[in-house]
Amino acid sequence: MKRRVGGLETEYGLVCVRADGSRALEPEAAARELFRPVVALGRSSNVFLENAARLYLDVGSHPEIATAECDDWWELVAQDRAGERILADLAAQANARLAAQGEDARIHLLKNNVDSAGNSFGSHENYLVDRRGEFTRLPAALLPFLVTRQIITGAGGVVTEDDGEGGSRGRFVFSRRSDHMWESVSSATTRTRPIINTRDEPHGDATRFRRLHVIVGDSTMSEVSTWLRFATTSLVLRLVESGQVLPDLRLADDIAAIRAVSRDLGGHGALELADGGTVTPVEVQQRFLDLAAPLADEAEHEILDAWQRGIDAVRTGDLSWARTHLDWAIKKTLFEDVAARRGLDLASPQIERLDLAYHDIDPHAGLLSRLQASGRAVRVLPEERIEAARTTAPTTTRAHLRGQVVSAAIAHGVDHVVDWTTMRLVRQGAMPVTVLDPFATESSEVDALLAEIRSRATSAPPPA
Repeated sequence: MKRRVGGLETEYGLVCVRADGSRALEPEAAARELFRPVVALGRSSNVFLENAARLYLDVGSHPEIATAECDDWWELVAQDRAGERILADLAAQANARLAAQGEDARIHLLKNNVDSAGNSFGSHENYLVDRRGEFTRLPAALLPFLVTRQIITGAGGVVTEDDGEGGSRGRFVFSRRSDHMWESVSSATTRTRPIINTRDEPHGDATRFRRLHVIVGDSTMSEVSTWLRFATTSLVLRLVESGQVLPDLRLADDIAAIRAVSRDLGGHGALELADGGTVTPVEVQQRFLDLAAPLADEAEHEILDAWQRGIDAVRTGDLSWARTHLDWAIKKTLFEDVAARRGLDLASPQIERLDLAYHDIDPHAGLLSRLQASGRAVRVLPEERIEAARTTAPTTTRAHLRGQVVSAAIAHGVDHVVDWTTMRLVRQGAMPVTVLDPFATESSEVDALLAEIRSRATSAPPPA
């Protein structure tokens, strides 16, 4: 599939603390305060926005945004960044209300995957695949790639390990989420937490499409890391779909391997293959890049270039490019600099606070924006594009139609209900408009629905 639709679901960590760092509100109460304007607007904590994204509260009081369908990976990054801004604004409004009430409390939203208690929450990738393809063969080909992809797109972090002398020490890893994966493939998402989820929920024409649900990825702050998660995976999917015979890189134990790769910052440790051989994480990524390269068009050469730079950074240890472009390398450089300057172990609470600050989406409290301002991390997308994505859906997918309906209904004060495939007005006898093609950007039925929204607003009696 040359043109592919994808989307990103991101769960955010939520904490409400006092100035001294103690907890001020339990997560449930903080979530209610955060979503107060959302409920007031849509009478629900589960709504679709003008940019066609879905905003809701997930299990455990985690705010979550699912981006609209995108067929361009930089557009997906823009929509993801817009989601951060939307939630950051909700947090600012909630904090202003708390301050006005005299409360010593401040809500922080963290775009990370693991909290201080060791609980994990997700960043799930979705890719459209052809129903006619053999879905059951995808995992065998994809798992070696996904297990080792963290050496490029991992968020980085510190785990605490036994130092062998009765104490503990901090160890930097590519991905803390790797320790929270328990199965290779499963239909569950929380109980067993697999790398690939197989629940068949296409959000489209089930006779034509299926949705590949990848839940192993880290929440990434760097625009380049997020872009590479989708851009490289999409190329590998194209490679699998091409039908060419691929080398057998199936791992003997995916879960043992994903933990080992996380701790192998040189990418040279031997991973046991199912056929009895061995391979290194760097070799796996290089094999997939080399095989996918002939399938990339000229516009996709920037993907190949960045992918190769990421592999080379791990292989050689030269982080001159990675330390400003990839989350794990940005954080590794920062943490080690601070630890060396202050004589700290990586397991120090000060390093943990740095980690949290890196993932804080508050434009004033967050650390990444300061790193970008000082040149220690790159910013790729112009500010205007991110701001536009807050209220504008992608124009080249079905999201364009949903965004039009939501925007018109909000502007004209018309009650409406939408989901990924259907749109309808809240009135007796209203029939839903269904759009099953994720690539559709025009619909006479949606045009009629928009006309009805405008006519209902025009014909409504003036307020008393």
